Amino acid sequence: MSMYRQLWLSILASVLIALGASLLVSLLNARAYLEAQLAMKNQDNATTLALALSQGEHDRERVVLAATALFNSGHYQLIQVIDPDGKGLLDKVAREADAGAPDWFVRLLPIRSLPGRAEIASGWQRLGTLTLMSRASFAYRSLWETALTLSAVMLAAGLLGGLLTTLVLRRITRPMRAVIEQARAINDHRFISIPLPTVPEVRELAAAMNDTVNRLRVDFEEDARRYEALRRQANFDPLTGLANRALFLASLDSALDSEESPYGALAILRLRMLGKINRNQGREVADELLRRVGRSIDELTQRCGGTFAGRLNGGDFALLLAGGCDPAPSLNELLQSLPNLVVPLAGDYSTTYIGYSLFARGDSPASLLARIDTALAAADAGGTSVVREATRADATEAASPLGAEQWRTSLRQALADPSALSLAHYPLRVGDGDVPHRECPLRLRLGGDQAWLPATRFLPLADRIGMAHELDMATVELAIAELERDDALGGLWINLSAKSIADPEFRRRLLKQLRDHPACRRRLHLEIPEAGGLSRLNALRQLSRDLKPLECRIGLEHYGHHFNRIGLLYDLGLDFLKVDASFIQGLDQNPGNQAFLAGLCEIAHRIGMQVYAEGVERQEEMDKLDELGFDGASGVLVR
Repeated sequence: MSMYRQLWLSILASVLIALGASLLVSLLNARAYLEAQLAMKNQDNATTLALALSQGEHDRERVVLAATALFNSGHYQLIQVIDPDGKGLLDKVAREADAGAPDWFVRLLPIRSLPGRAEIASGWQRLGTLTLMSRASFAYRSLWETALTLSAVMLAAGLLGGLLTTLVLRRITRPMRAVIEQARAINDHRFISIPLPTVPEVRELAAAMNDTVNRLRVDFEEDARRYEALRRQANFDPLTGLANRALFLASLDSALDSEESPYGALAILRLRMLGKINRNQGREVADELLRRVGRSIDELTQRCGGTFAGRLNGGDFALLLAGGCDPAPSLNELLQSLPNLVVPLAGDYSTTYIGYSLFARGDSPASLLARIDTALAAADAGGTSVVREATRADATEAASPLGAEQWRTSLRQALADPSALSLAHYPLRVGDGDVPHRECPLRLRLGGDQAWLPATRFLPLADRIGMAHELDMATVELAIAELERDDALGGLWINLSAKSIADPEFRRRLLKQLRDHPACRRRLHLEIPEAGGLSRLNALRQLSRDLKPLECRIGLEHYGHHFNRIGLLYDLGLDFLKVDASFIQGLDQNPGNQAFLAGLCEIAHRIGMQVYAEGVERQEEMDKLDELGFDGASGVLVR
């Protein structure tokens, strides 16, 4: 039984006992008063009647007749007349009549009526002794009415007292509930502070809890700043602030290898005459030029969500652009913004080229870079700043819809056909790997005789035309059906788009699916892309809280590129992080990333999150991950 209920019941019992005792005492006092009044009435009536019978000439027969007539009037319970010799002249006792109150009440509170006595005389001659006792029904009726009135008053007082008690207890327990919710949040890995309540005892407890949370938050933020510095030192160009060559090429490799990559195009920006600027105008001018170009590219990545940029070497910058969209408008916008930055410093040496190419999973990084380099060479031959696309000479991809409406129609047809959607399966090592876990990205087939398309081919487009939530719900349904078929599976890991979790209707349908399948939801792991999840924090926080009672796990995938925002994870209650493959490749030979990832594991474990690695290719990388404290991994080596 809760403390609130115990307090309420104990106070209620105390009030009822006090009111019951008050009622009993009041009734006993009222009964004593009525008994005294009844005794006085009996004596007064007996005296008055004896005086009346003593007037005039009366003998014993007349006294008996007068007393009998008086008894027959019905006002008396008992009339007795005894002569001086002790002989009874009259003994009248009335039959039981209505007492004016319930029988149980009469039995519980009997009224003892003392009879009145007086002498009857004629002159100096004693005729007898008169004993008289009036009926007690009026007394019982009065006592019963008093009991009813007192009970009603005390009931009203009890209800009012119960209401006041409830209000007081709510005032006390409301801050206690806040403290309990804070403790539950900490248990769910959400470290939150609460306003200090006004109740002194609870205020001290809340202050202590807040102090603990604040100390954890301060330590957390200090560690995050330290490890963020290590991350930037190991993975970012100190001059421009963009990703360095190693990190960018690792990200490119991951994008070409993964079915879940959000990228679909690679672009390279080249400052053609950076060497001449360096020789003729000095290194400081060249460095300032690189910084300005880096800032302009960084502004583009902030405007175009999902874009990742880096500096390859010298005057070459590279961008990974989100799949499913035409990169040409964004790149032309970037090219048009550069003259205002470059011309004041470089003058005649301000020519800039941008080459780009779409890519698909399985493309070779070397061939992709060579293709773009050819496009840059062609632009160089023209001699003017230009954006040029490098087309695939060996394009053999299956035909697919091109326009938004064609994609919308094809996706709706696929959603209506159960055989057009399926889940791919890739093993994921969790812990010691004894229990099988699978990563399951969605695949789609646009026609019965066509090949299965990986998620990178259609999910970015579906996201842009507003159909990502329908595909995500289909993914959830397929995953639940598979978990129901295979009890041996330790868990299925599926991807959800950030736009889907921000849709209240999608969250409602998702939670209903999970509630309808309690045996499956504990083995389902939902992955949200890092960039999208952090851009929709409120939706991510709400979904995380809704999933806690259902024991379904949720976390961020492709994590690490926004580590500087790790403080936002403090109150989300996420269950895991999956570190992007770009930080894993060559980990055994990169001390900077080793220090950064060791710190990431320490911070994540401190707030109850598990950490997994994506894209592990070599045993040396796996050995280093185990040494750093990772909880699991996926990638070519695991497959």
